[in-house]
Amino acid sequence: MNLVDKAQKILQQPVCDHCLGRQFGQLLSGFGNEQRGSIMRTLAAMAVDKEDYKGDIDFSNFAGYSFHNLELKQTFPKSLTKRETEKCSVCFGLFEKLPQWLKKIEAKAKNQEFRTFLIGTKLSSALIGAEEDLWERVGIDYCEPLKAEINREIGKTVERKFGVRFNPKNPDVNFILDFDSGSVSIEVNPLFIYGEYQKLIRGIPQTRWPSRKYRTSVEQIIAKPFMKATHGAAHAFHGMGREDIDARCLAWRPFVLEISRPRIRSVDLKKLPRQIPKKVRVRNLKFSGINEVRAIKEAKADKTYRAVVECSDKINKNDLKRLSALVATIYQKTPRRVLHRRADKGRKRAVRSIKAKYLGPKKFLFVVRGEGGLYIKELVSGDEGRTRPSVAELLGTACSCRDLDVIKIHVKK
Repeated sequence: MNLVDKAQKILQQPVCDHCLGRQFGQLLSGFGNEQRGSIMRTLAAMAVDKEDYKGDIDFSNFAGYSFHNLELKQTFPKSLTKRETEKCSVCFGLFEKLPQWLKKIEAKAKNQEFRTFLIGTKLSSALIGAEEDLWERVGIDYCEPLKAEINREIGKTVERKFGVRFNPKNPDVNFILDFDSGSVSIEVNPLFIYGEYQKLIRGIPQTRWPSRKYRTSVEQIIAKPFMKATHGAAHAFHGMGREDIDARCLAWRPFVLEISRPRIRSVDLKKLPRQIPKKVRVRNLKFSGINEVRAIKEAKADKTYRAVVECSDKINKNDLKRLSALVATIYQKTPRRVLHRRADKGRKRAVRSIKAKYLGPKKFLFVVRGEGGLYIKELVSGDEGRTRPSVAELLGTACSCRDLDVIKIHVKK
């Protein structure tokens, strides 16, 4: 079937230029479907004027055309001058109503800042059925789906109206057009902000505790000015690991702050950190995305810790030489202190290096670099044999970890 024959077969029912042209949407670039439809309608009309056609063409499709040779039949009223007497049998005049949909989008976008967007549609069963009936009758060669054209045409209008950019991969907002209910909904995608933090005091967790045992957290301290600036609905915190509540993090720990349903997205990343209390510091803030969240969660960085170790029995400087045996693979079972919230499993973690500085008969400074996930407190205490080898085992005395600090996070560049 050549293209003109295909167009004439389509025109056996009333069809608008958009729906006619869409059946040839994969032919020629630089043309819209409405333009393609106008071209194919004119070619079909020329063939009709030559009386070169088969089947029953709906002559209302040629309103406004003046035929030269064709003897007009009763099915083609002479008074027909505009293509408005018959509604399109495929889209039911949908493209004429696009300005109404734009007004609904404007109402949803009110007070919502966005620079990029995506259009999604939920076609009614009638529209889906009409399109499928057409495809069954004329085939699907060269065609483009109705949904794709609606999304594109609405998208171009939104770009002009708001001065924003269509982005199918990572939009700020997604407008959903429901052609069954006639409604528009908006999905606001989260705002992601990457940064690195230091926790300079002990006694606060990294993230909020459901039990409200702790009044604040690193997450809440950092998020507060950003929530105020963005008018967000909620926030989540994604850190590259976490330090214990009673430990400081003097290293710079990477994180991503996720803000849900932000109304404002263009926040000043240089100004807002000044509003964060000095117990927590941040640096290297930048706008980010979900891929960086995944990268941070999957990262397995080594960490260097510093702690004061207190011993029950007296030790001397020579005793500390025994600790060199810790530079090995350490076997650890889940610490007793977290068994109430974590499964009882065994793990192996490497100690890369250690340093020990004698401070007194029952005290020394301990610096250790270990593989990510190494439990430092248990490396010191032994956790009643659940961690081996340990400082306590090698020194032959009970040991406890005091003043634990994370002093370096060995992030791979």
